[in-house]
Amino acid sequence: MTLLVRLILIPFGYLAALLAATSLIALVSWLRAYPPVAGDEVAAGITALVVLADWFVLLMLIGQAALIPAAAAVAAAEIFRLRSVLYFCAAGLLCAFAVSRLIDPEISGAVPSDPAIAAAAGLAGGLVYWLVCGRSSGWTREPAPA
Repeated sequence: MTLLVRLILIPFGYLAALLAATSLIALVSWLRAYPPVAGDEVAAGITALVVLADWFVLLMLIGQAALIPAAAAVAAAEIFRLRSVLYFCAAGLLCAFAVSRLIDPEISGAVPSDPAIAAAAGLAGGLVYWLVCGRSSGWTREPAPA
């Protein structure tokens, strides 16, 4: 693949991974918040708005905090032509760990305090990145075997 295509795919993959990770966190938040308000439509609507606002805040916070760890993981994958789904899922886990250490939970109540949720979000982000552009990592593709 050409360098220009990689330079377009990498930010798109990062954005897709970020959307997947934050959407998973928002979904878990919604599933936890819904049962107490299930019978009241107004309360359920307000809860949905709060979860949506938290999703937007998380998108900004995680996007900023994960940029450097994700860039390091992507650079390593591109340089060494790493294309394994396991690498990108592990990189997603490491990015989730780094983000959980970089974001102060006292500043934002939207940040999940449960490590399992953060790990699931990291795995989801790593898998989505691999699906978008990790399968073709490397500045040049090797010729297909005959």
